[in-house]
Amino acid sequence: MKYIKNFFEQFIILIQFMTRIPIPLKVDYSEKKLGKSIKFFPLVGLIIGLILYCTHVLIAAYLKDILYSKTIIAIFLTIVEILTVGIIHIDGLADTFDGLFSYAKKERMLEIMKDSRIGANGTVALILYFITKIMLISEIITVNPKYLIISPIIARLSTSINAGLSDYARKSGMSNDIISENGIFEAVFSLVLTNILVFLIIGAKGTITVFIALLFIILLMLNVRKKIGGITGDTMGASLELTSILVLFLGIILR
Repeated sequence: MKYIKNFFEQFIILIQFMTRIPIPLKVDYSEKKLGKSIKFFPLVGLIIGLILYCTHVLIAAYLKDILYSKTIIAIFLTIVEILTVGIIHIDGLADTFDGLFSYAKKERMLEIMKDSRIGANGTVALILYFITKIMLISEIITVNPKYLIISPIIARLSTSINAGLSDYARKSGMSNDIISENGIFEAVFSLVLTNILVFLIIGAKGTITVFIALLFIILLMLNVRKKIGGITGDTMGASLELTSILVLFLGIILR
């Protein structure tokens, strides 16, 4: 019973902190609870994915004559995702590119990533990100729309893997509390959970997709750690968003 209560609290905290989905429940928040909840993050991805998939189904059923272009539908789905999730991870993507592509020393990279202002590298990264995502979504809705569900699931696995297998690059910060509550067990738990969910949705192709995405997540994590000595909240956000792009691309390749 205690485990169920803890799971419920952690899951609600995840939804409230990591999405814009309104949950009319009050749960005592703590950074420690948020950290412990990260292993369940793929379940939040499932909810986001179902929202996107159901939105696509409704468009196909009732708005196809209005939103007749695949590109327009893809733009609409991208907007729905932003409204559902917010820009917390997208902001991390921009900050990460500003920092890592500054070619400065570690300390300076971390300063740049912490700066609330966006630079040229971050701007270019966001432009390319949205162009790529819209193009991939416009294709995936005709190839295999179920990838709209599994993309957010696998993308959130990246947070569990980063938090469980790496160290925090800064001396202190909120993400440090998340990382300190995660280890190999949590990373493996999240990986197994992700693989089960994805396999149930699309079968063997899902397992292949998870495996390739896992390799990408680990390689990106190692590259980031080499440059700044660990990971940050920004790099975890960047990993999440880049993984979502990769999964959509794999959905087209593995058709």
